[in-house]
Amino acid sequence: MTQSNTSDPTIAVIVPAYNAAQHLRANESALRSIRERATLIVVDAGSTDETRSIAKRVASDVVGFAERQGPAAARNLGASRVSADVLLFLDADCTPLRDTLARVASAFAGDPQLVSLTGSYDDTPPETNFASQYMNLRHHYTHQNARREPGTFWAGCGAVRRKVFLEAGGFDAERFPRPAIEDIELATRLQRLGRTRLDPQLQVKHLKRWSLRGVVKTDLFDRCIPWARLVSETGEMPDDLNLRLRQRVAVALSPLALFAAGSAPWALFAGAWPLLACAAGVIAASVALDFGLFRFFVRQRGIGFGAGAWLFHQLHLFYSGATFAGVLLVERLRRLAKS
Repeated sequence: MTQSNTSDPTIAVIVPAYNAAQHLRANESALRSIRERATLIVVDAGSTDETRSIAKRVASDVVGFAERQGPAAARNLGASRVSADVLLFLDADCTPLRDTLARVASAFAGDPQLVSLTGSYDDTPPETNFASQYMNLRHHYTHQNARREPGTFWAGCGAVRRKVFLEAGGFDAERFPRPAIEDIELATRLQRLGRTRLDPQLQVKHLKRWSLRGVVKTDLFDRCIPWARLVSETGEMPDDLNLRLRQRVAVALSPLALFAAGSAPWALFAGAWPLLACAAGVIAASVALDFGLFRFFVRQRGIGFGAGAWLFHQLHLFYSGATFAGVLLVERLRRLAKS
């Protein structure tokens, strides 16, 4: 393996892949480039398509499971097969950019206390439907404006010192047998072992095509419910990412914002000016709470998309907040019943 500098750490890139033939084909050139500079392991998580045969064309090594496994187990298997200084986890539907590997090597070479480095999606997702643009741009903006240190960990594009990864126990594959918040949970353990950083310039292009149904399902079952259980277990409500104080206020306001959006046209048509004024005030407050996000939506995709994204975001906040609060309540009642 060739490194850019003798002082740079050796890097192993681990790509979990389940029925990812389409994305591996799209990423073939980028992954071949990675393989020229680092060990590249593709872990087949029990695919039924051509994932493994395509992976053999681009990877240094291909390992896998005979039956379906989650990404946590796949990443752990990949980590067990390498001896590099740093593990860089990439999702199969994420295209690394030209400087991805160099930024990771430079960060770890320049800071011996750094244990993990996290990136984000870029702001030009190739899928142009509303759900894909909304999810990718929301993720990009959230990570670009998240706390730099101590940073979270995101396994779509996240690097960690192998020694520390093993000391922390790796991803909790038993607790997270399917894609969820296994990387966020790992971050809580990594933060006790050294410096964790988010690098806003460490970016990948996300190829996934989202549907509105997929957005809601992911928000509820892969984010809200497991995250609420983690918060209940640790007793810590992080003031970062989607759990910042402003976001909590926005969640509380979201049902009023949805009502205001629905009633404003009727109030205007009927001449109900007091109701219209109240609706406008609620909408203005909602926009103000997340002004940076909505300005970003408008700048990227125009005023029409920005308005639609604001409305859908209120729905996202409402169902996510209600689910999160409900799970916290259930978990608290469960603990009281046991005590």
